[in-house]
Amino acid sequence: MIELWRGCVNAWECDELGHFNVRFYLARASEALANLAEAAGLNPIHCPHALATLIPQDLHVRFLAEARPGAPLFIEGGFLGFDAATADIILTMRHAGTGKPAASLTLRVAHAAPDSATPFDWPARFAETVNALTVELPDYARPRGLAAGPSTLDAAWRTADALKLPVIGRGRFGPQEMDAFGTLRAEFLLGRVSDSVTNFAAAFPEEWAIHAGEPAGNIGSALLECMIHVHRWPRAGEGFAIRSGLKSAGPKVRNIVHWVLEPATGKPWWTMEGVAAPMDLDARKLAEIDPETRAKVEAAIVPGIEA
Repeated sequence: MIELWRGCVNAWECDELGHFNVRFYLARASEALANLAEAAGLNPIHCPHALATLIPQDLHVRFLAEARPGAPLFIEGGFLGFDAATADIILTMRHAGTGKPAASLTLRVAHAAPDSATPFDWPARFAETVNALTVELPDYARPRGLAAGPSTLDAAWRTADALKLPVIGRGRFGPQEMDAFGTLRAEFLLGRVSDSVTNFAAAFPEEWAIHAGEPAGNIGSALLECMIHVHRWPRAGEGFAIRSGLKSAGPKVRNIVHWVLEPATGKPWWTMEGVAAPMDLDARKLAEIDPETRAKVEAAIVPGIEA
């Protein structure tokens, strides 16, 4: 792998859990992706005048070690393979002080026209340069608590109603969230869900108890792994609602599915499955779950829900 980005965790990029918020992993990955494209001989993919860009279609992220305020980080990466108009890419964010992985990000991207998002073939020079940048997928980047295949379930408003999925987030995409081409920046695929998941009381009753004013420990919900499938890319002013369901629950972790839908049409913008867990913010480790809480969580499982 080659180095593609280097920087640090800014204090204002950290959340209520006291560590790097998930959206900023994707923000840094977007910079790394552009540098990898340039290393492969492509023209700048994020400039407003670009005739071609790389559009993520599927993203898998594993959060491997906390990144706290001030932590120095770097990203290295390479290509896993490619076909006529798409490529698979691995990016590893590492703690610069120790070299240990902080996160892995595996992306399938399309070589596409920025205005229409229509994929088209790689230029001839790409096939000549990409081989030198091709790497093997490391074990730590492989899916652990998630299935890699696409869902067969129709992620639509009517299906969400039938499954009685609650709305945990709602709003409008703003111009400050858009890229140079007027479409949503990748970081907000996680950012909008991160901003809303605290409303999912059924999935995290121990955290909700704190917001309800009940005596409880210092608990927050931490995302450990996620798989995102992009169906369409929103533009500024378009609306969204997040309909969520609990897929499964174990002794420590919970698999949660989020459908980010357009209310006006009922169609999906993107769907996501995440592996999350309650975190003891004082001990900085996953929290123990008492039998009563586990029973509540298991009762909230939605059979058949998929991303």
